[in-house]
Amino acid sequence: MKRGHPKFYKLLEQMADLHNRKNANYANNENPLSNFYECEKFGIKAKDGTITRMSDKWSRLQQLWKGEPDRVGEPITDTLMDLAVYCLILIIILEDE
Repeated sequence: MKRGHPKFYKLLEQMADLHNRKNANYANNENPLSNFYECEKFGIKAKDGTITRMSDKWSRLQQLWKGEPDRVGEPITDTLMDLAVYCLILIIILEDE
């Protein structure tokens, strides 16, 4: 039996679906996190590149939180979900080191 809020588990399912869809767009079949390792071609460690992506999302979150208009049409919940996915991806990258 799962404990905790049922919506939490629904969000985990949505996060997995988001990761699956974006992974199909950005990564290659040999390495599902290949897009996160691309920055290493420029001398930036994957973990640092991931933190940079997270900081971009954090900046976006701050703008949305202040009520500033979003030009991409992404709701605040999408930004939060992206941040959550990036956190999990960073854990994977750190564990793989």
